[in-house]
Amino acid sequence: MKQRKFFLTLVCVLTLAVSGLSIGLLVHPNQVRAFDGEAYAIKGATIVTVTGATIQKGTVVIRNGMIAAVGADVSVPADARVIDGTGLTVYPGLFDAYTSYGVRQETPAQGGQGRGAAVTDPAQFFLAQMAAPATRAGLLPEVSVVEQLQVTADTFDAQRAAGITTALTAPRTGVFQGQSAIINLGDTAAEKLILKAPVSLNIGFGGGGRGGGGGGYPGSLMGVFAFLRQSLMDAQHYREEWDRYSKNPRGMTRPEVNKSLAALQPVIKGEMPVIFSVNTVREMQRAVDLAAEFNLKYLIAGGAQSYQIPDYLKSKNSTVLLSLSFPQKPAGLDDPESESLRTLRERADAPKAAAALHKAGVKFAFTSGTLMRPADFLSNAARAIEAGLPKDEALKALTIYPAEIFGVSEQLGSVEKGKIANLIIASGDIFARDTKIRHVFVDGKYFVPKAPETPQRPGGALGGRGGRGGAPTGAAPNDGGVGESTGSGLAAGSWTLTVNSERGAMQLTATLQQNGDAISGALTLPFGSAPITKGSVKGNEIELEYTVTTPNGQTMNGTMKGKIEGSSISGQMGMMGRNSDFTGTKTPKQ
Repeated sequence: MKQRKFFLTLVCVLTLAVSGLSIGLLVHPNQVRAFDGEAYAIKGATIVTVTGATIQKGTVVIRNGMIAAVGADVSVPADARVIDGTGLTVYPGLFDAYTSYGVRQETPAQGGQGRGAAVTDPAQFFLAQMAAPATRAGLLPEVSVVEQLQVTADTFDAQRAAGITTALTAPRTGVFQGQSAIINLGDTAAEKLILKAPVSLNIGFGGGGRGGGGGGYPGSLMGVFAFLRQSLMDAQHYREEWDRYSKNPRGMTRPEVNKSLAALQPVIKGEMPVIFSVNTVREMQRAVDLAAEFNLKYLIAGGAQSYQIPDYLKSKNSTVLLSLSFPQKPAGLDDPESESLRTLRERADAPKAAAALHKAGVKFAFTSGTLMRPADFLSNAARAIEAGLPKDEALKALTIYPAEIFGVSEQLGSVEKGKIANLIIASGDIFARDTKIRHVFVDGKYFVPKAPETPQRPGGALGGRGGRGGAPTGAAPNDGGVGESTGSGLAAGSWTLTVNSERGAMQLTATLQQNGDAISGALTLPFGSAPITKGSVKGNEIELEYTVTTPNGQTMNGTMKGKIEGSSISGQMGMMGRNSDFTGTKTPKQ
């Protein structure tokens, strides 16, 4: 009887082994999920540990979601599901240091009412912003991203396919954008993915202008700083009131409880850092000054122009969450030679920021910023390497550096025993154009990468760097201005516009041609070009109608009405029955 059982067991093992050899796994990928929480072994791979030496022909053992062993002489446990790593390279999963992954957004179809589904289509996100109702969203520091997370089985497919397994995620609209969390990008319930919360209070400088017309406070950079300073001073006063009451409550009137001011207490006490979402030199300097005035712990997210002031940032001991959303040539530009020298220079210099920060000794980590496709995360990191950043520093900025910045380096950021099994297995050097992500582990759970189909912009295919399915490397067109356009007249030229919707500030460009009183051209939105179907200018008043075609083929009409005063423009943009204030400036021709 014992011999019969042994024989049957041997037959089962051999059957699994033979069926798995053709795909490099001892079980079919679809069957792997049945073994979640048990053991895996990646055998014979090159292991880039990040914090230690690279191991050739090494083995990584994963058990119960953790890295159980790493090394060249590690034995494969008898119960482990084996991945043949011959010719493959193991890296720690990538850490996107500032995102809004998994944050629930309302779609336009819901009219901003209720709790909508998570929006992953950038076009839908843009339209949702334009159609947002007037609320106090973005002005409440007590809001937590934990309350806004919504995760389904495929929410993070695109991120995992790009090698991203962890992210700091936060609301991204308004002034007080809310409190962030660090999450693993798995497919279980949102609360099971949270590694640390709250992590930071996120602050944007885009203003809180209301939709529906009539403006709103704060609706300008000066108004934002006034609002922030007043809020922080109110928080200090709130703390003093409660301190006095707590020390001697007898005979004293109890102070009123204020959730917003209470949420600011960890910030003004230096217990919770703030993340300032800023890009220009002026914004960064103002953010640093504000932090110094109130003795805040802070980080800078974005930092598009940080390459201009690396020594200043070092002198202020700043930490930068550097966006890999580089400016790119806008879609629909009729005359490439019309772009200004400043625009061309900023586009050329953006990938050099990481090298400049590294040379100056500024601590930094990479974020996807406003990249519309996670697939561009690694491609643009490769561009930073081409622009002078050492490759090992680029890898650290994607892995161990963000883990250190956010205090989770004992859990994440490297391939070490005892850390969470967030791993990617690639066909080679992850910065090479033709490298593919073959296998992904998040919290020790095995995933076969599933990259979504790449949508095309209206009017043509997305361009850019090859590799990883021909992924483009540029950011949303709003990251860079465009140059002076053809034509003459008050309205002719390129305009950089800021739309102050209730969900925060959005930037886009308008490239206009003027022929007498008639206006033609296009708006460049975060997902492509929106041609102007009708336009006119009378005196200094301009009216435009344009058509938005989303990547999934949905068509909507929008309007823009404004007044031009020299090189400035202001007015309202409308879509789906709602209006949002906008301001803008003309890009000077150089």
